[in-house]
Amino acid sequence: MRLSRFQPDSFPLKVLHFDHQSTIDVHEHVFHELVLVVAGEGRHVTPAEEYTLSAGDIFLIKPGNPHGYEVEHDFSLFNILYEPERLNLPLFDLADEPGYRAFFELEPELRRQFGFRKHFRLGKSQLDELTLLVERMKFETESEEAGHRFRAVALFMRLFERIARVFSSSTLFRENDELFRLSEVVSYLEQHLTETMTVAGLAERAAMSPATLNRAFRRTVGKSPMNYLNDLRISEAELLLLRKPSLPIAEVAAECGFDDSNYFSRLFKKRTGCTPRSFRQRNSN
Repeated sequence: MRLSRFQPDSFPLKVLHFDHQSTIDVHEHVFHELVLVVAGEGRHVTPAEEYTLSAGDIFLIKPGNPHGYEVEHDFSLFNILYEPERLNLPLFDLADEPGYRAFFELEPELRRQFGFRKHFRLGKSQLDELTLLVERMKFETESEEAGHRFRAVALFMRLFERIARVFSSSTLFRENDELFRLSEVVSYLEQHLTETMTVAGLAERAAMSPATLNRAFRRTVGKSPMNYLNDLRISEAELLLLRKPSLPIAEVAAECGFDDSNYFSRLFKKRTGCTPRSFRQRNSN
């Protein structure tokens, strides 16, 4: 069964607190669910496995991943439900933090495919800090005072930053060799997207063979490193086409890391369904 929490015109951020909750059957949903266990013990159930949860556990469930909960001892958790496309948070340089990419993008996919016998657990002071943030978010999302949505999103961004920082320094992240290396590669690609790249060069940076990097990247990200890089470049080109409407297409291609403007145009049409020139004309009106 697929559940949907948000209506099209609703605020795409909601905080739910389940205190000593009863068992929730396995289900799916179309939003992201950030889970913070604050007390007690329970079990997280997926079609592939079950594992014990306790205070301090924090993890992300992406859309389309069936899961449920079984209560054991005074189980209490917060569910932060959100739709990132509609929130459109300004990440700025948070994406450069290895823990951000690892926790919010790579780790959920690895856990979905292989299961995690070990998962991220906060220390007592970290749990107290994040619980306070989430409680304040919950208050703001339920408030009707002017500015409450702004305050809720500001707190949510602060929560993202703290999770990324804490995860970067966690033993789980540092000891998960593949997760750490892939996160470093993703961050490098995003910071150097206009530079000449080769799989061999990226593999050397990740201390992997090119074949191992390709397999790990496809398994976790869903595409090869070079396809991921091209997607980044096309996204940058879309912005540049609109920000600099008089810039020739060949120069747009060059500024986004493409040596061949004809190849750029073909790839742009393949990824977006229209040529760069048509995209600019369509979105300038």
